[in-house]
Amino acid sequence: MMPAEGTYLVWLDCRALELDPAERKQLIMEKAHLYLDEGEIFGPEGEGFERINLACPRSVLAEAVERLKTAVINL
Repeated sequence: MMPAEGTYLVWLDCRALELDPAERKQLIMEKAHLYLDEGEIFGPEGEGFERINLACPRSVLAEAVERLKTAVINL
């Protein structure tokens, strides 16, 4: 991640997972039960990234991060 200068959107670099877009979508939607914006919809520069909206209560974000972390650990 890059330090933000004032935004509610964060780009999560998922390239180290070495998953293709369909595998990444399955991990995020079916295992973590989250909906993130796939970086590929923003063009080639977004490949391998997911966009997360941080405009939510801290407790909701913490739960989402835990679910994503658990899904990645269980790959």
